[in-house]
Amino acid sequence: MTAESLPDAPPPDELLSDSGRLRLVGRARKVSVSMPEDLAAAVQQRVGRGEFSQYVTEAVTRQLELDLLGELAAVLETKHGRVSDAALDEARHSWPDAR
Repeated sequence: MTAESLPDAPPPDELLSDSGRLRLVGRARKVSVSMPEDLAAAVQQRVGRGEFSQYVTEAVTRQLELDLLGELAAVLETKHGRVSDAALDEARHSWPDAR
């Protein structure tokens, strides 16, 4: 399956739940992906026979969330400029356990 044969994805805001997490919407669709054999074997060993798809779905969901956050950060930086060092220092001081 190529990217050209996939239907248009809904806009990102339609994929987000009220909590800001991605919602898994629609019916499951069987797709074929290629990955290194060792990686596939490691996943299979970790999750067992029937859970491979769920594991990959959750990993792709997390990556898409990270991609969307990166896009949002770029939009906010373009609109408002970079966060100042003083503001970053203040945030670090307010949340010392955060990294």
